[in-house]
Amino acid sequence: MRSPLAAALIVALALVSATPAAAQPAQEDGRLTWSVAPANAAGPNGRTQFDYVVEPGMRYDDHIAVRNLGEGELTVDLYAADAVNTATGGFDLLARDEPSPSLGAWISVTQPKIVLKPRSTTVVPFRMTVPPDAEPGDHVGGLVAALTTNAQVQVERRVGARLYVRVAGPVTPNLRVDQPTAGYRGTANPAAPGEVDVTWTVVNDGNVRLAVRPSVRVEGLFGLGGTRWTGDTATELLPGGAITFTRTLTGVWPLGPLTVHGEAEPLASAGQDLAGAVTTATAKTTVWAIPWSALGALLLLTAILVALWRVRRRIRQLTRAAETGPNPQ
Repeated sequence: MRSPLAAALIVALALVSATPAAAQPAQEDGRLTWSVAPANAAGPNGRTQFDYVVEPGMRYDDHIAVRNLGEGELTVDLYAADAVNTATGGFDLLARDEPSPSLGAWISVTQPKIVLKPRSTTVVPFRMTVPPDAEPGDHVGGLVAALTTNAQVQVERRVGARLYVRVAGPVTPNLRVDQPTAGYRGTANPAAPGEVDVTWTVVNDGNVRLAVRPSVRVEGLFGLGGTRWTGDTATELLPGGAITFTRTLTGVWPLGPLTVHGEAEPLASAGQDLAGAVTTATAKTTVWAIPWSALGALLLLTAILVALWRVRRRIRQLTRAAETGPNPQ
């Protein structure tokens, strides 16, 4: 997570939408556990996340259920925060003391602090007010139930349900790949290929979230000695988000200048297939792969051959001198 409430922030966020509930319970010192889930006024209603298509300037009312799964009484704070991508592409929420310009500012909770009796569930209404000038596209965040412990270091543990809001208006999916950085590593064996380390950053410059699949390829002149890696899974990149990938490609022959292509293919947005609708983002760089071990072996072999030639030449000179004998006086 981000910056702490005091000196540290330990977070137990389970914002994965693939589970039956909106969030898995977090564990707090022994038997204090709690969970959250989308709900109606009567209680949880089976939704795995909050998902809205909204109009600018409109107001929307909904509910969240907070359940105490433990044997002790709990006091938790409820608040909303904007989502961000971590450096590795994970889903994260801004810390409470960081300003949330989007969903975190649009949502107000009727009970910001609630006391939960053991094994009880409380349904809390909340309201989302979309600004009239809200930017079209996706706005992503989470609704959080947080427990703060007061020890030598103030620690906040929180559980959240994801919030996905698409504001009506022009949708502009767009990916960008920054120029990769690459380096070639040869081996001591002159007859073996080397490796290329590649780092490339993918940026979502559009206004909708995109599931992207990264790939990288390396090839020599005229496409010789090409090798490629493609990611097995897609990473969801939020609008304005960026993720950096690092990959080592093996089996790369030292063919002089190598062209390295860092790529990101957009697969889907909010579950909608984007096949062919958005072009694959790509950027390239050049790295020199010099066969130093082969050159070194060649120089060594040349030096050995020259030394043998000189020795043979000297032997011939000595043999010729011995056969002719000493010069007459």
